[in-house]
Amino acid sequence: MRIAITAFKPELPRIDPRLLPDGQAQAARNVDLERGTVQSLHGPASTGISLDVAKPTTLYRYPHGNEGRGYWFAWGMGAQVHVVRSPLANDEWNRIYWTGDDFPKMAGIGQATAGSPPYPGSYYRLGIPEPGGEVALSAPGNRDPGETAPDLALDTAYAVTLVSRYGEEGPPLYSGGTIVRWDAEDGAPDGGEVVVRLPTAPSGAYDIQSLRVYRVESGGVYQYVADLEPTATEFLDDVSSERLGVEIPSTEWQAPDARMIGLTALPNGILAGYFDNTLCFSEAYRPHAWPVGYQLAMPNDIVAIASTSAGLVVLTDGQPQLVTGSSPAAMAQQELDVSQTCVAPRSVVDMGGYALYASPDGLVATSGRDAQVVTENVLTKRQWAAMRPEMIHAYRYDGRYVGFHAGKCFVFTPGEGVEFVDVEADAGYYDIADDTLYLVQDSSITAWRQGDPLEYRWRSKIVEVPPGGAGFTCGKLIARDYPVRLRVFADSVPMLDADITGPGMFRLPSGYVLSRDWEIEIVGTNEVHSVQIATSPSELT
Repeated sequence: MRIAITAFKPELPRIDPRLLPDGQAQAARNVDLERGTVQSLHGPASTGISLDVAKPTTLYRYPHGNEGRGYWFAWGMGAQVHVVRSPLANDEWNRIYWTGDDFPKMAGIGQATAGSPPYPGSYYRLGIPEPGGEVALSAPGNRDPGETAPDLALDTAYAVTLVSRYGEEGPPLYSGGTIVRWDAEDGAPDGGEVVVRLPTAPSGAYDIQSLRVYRVESGGVYQYVADLEPTATEFLDDVSSERLGVEIPSTEWQAPDARMIGLTALPNGILAGYFDNTLCFSEAYRPHAWPVGYQLAMPNDIVAIASTSAGLVVLTDGQPQLVTGSSPAAMAQQELDVSQTCVAPRSVVDMGGYALYASPDGLVATSGRDAQVVTENVLTKRQWAAMRPEMIHAYRYDGRYVGFHAGKCFVFTPGEGVEFVDVEADAGYYDIADDTLYLVQDSSITAWRQGDPLEYRWRSKIVEVPPGGAGFTCGKLIARDYPVRLRVFADSVPMLDADITGPGMFRLPSGYVLSRDWEIEIVGTNEVHSVQIATSPSELT
């Protein structure tokens, strides 16, 4: 009779320890099982960086500046901030955009890294507003009101927009009526110009650099006339019709709703966010422009969103939705066939082709039009509820779902099981540039799995042996290095608790031949390849 373990697997807590598949663990804590052996998972390593933020809950690494080292941005006191980089290639200002910190915001490198930590140091409000006041039109002083307008005169109207230093343009403010104007051509009377009384740029966290004037003639389209200083109050339009420029592009370009959160980057330069039950999309490659016409109403309030290769997963307090489309003007939504709400916005993780999120019954994977509870064969509802899923914040690392909850940590590998780790964190950020998961621990930044090895504990299934058939007398443990602590349990009683110091055979104490239930547990930091116990030395391999 021999019990041999040559492949080590994670836990399946849902299954009775007697019914576990071979190699599956009753307990797998602080283990690295990637190689099929038991290795010690390394704990986080200090980066030497502390955050000047009270109770940080969101972490982001800004990769620009600081002699190539970048900067750490953090938000605290429960703020759930979502940050995206500029969708423009080679953005000369290295802009970022974020929500969850009051109204939606943006900053270039000059604003974001201004002053001393904490960062971001400064910001602008995301979006460009409509000008304030009105656009009023009048004839110039040299126009003779008693003279008939020439045949080339046209009815014209005007619109004025605001433009930021980044070239971001806002929605237009239109003049209240039309006025006759004509070009200054041979034979035309004087006074064909138009005096445009200009609106004002609003105060607040905007970086308005100019007023932009457009003109429409005889029912055509509004075309560019001039850029003016933001403090200008009046403009004499003497621009001829043939010198008019491009058509106004920003007719529908509103600033995002002040309540919008959950900012997420999609393909094709599109950003998405939400408030209440409303899903919002930006104009492609125009992160400041959020047309109301692009909004979609969900049947329930939105909890979180995640961009996957299959589309945008929209998680609500009802049925989840999948939204697909390559243009913000042509997005289509479809309800996913799973009755699982999202209980923790910070639990949502884009795993590539699918998203994982915490529901009342377990982790749910959404892939295309399919969605299912992928932990239903790993954890019971009671076990899942005991993990307090409403507190989970999670991250993708090396194809695994790393979740933190109530001072604990678990690592879920789809299709394999779950491992538990003696590490806690308040926030985290996966940096794809250096393939590192950074954690916030006691207001300091640490690097996941880059510290000292943690002491692991791996415990086998219960192997039932008919009483009288368990005359185990010896064993062997193969490890990369020694010692390794080995515990052998007979009917839950530790019949052996010893440090194994080499690969040779060791003896087991006698007196347990009538025991039925046998378990093997290893504890340590050295890698273990196999462990076995047998009734005779000839059975050991």
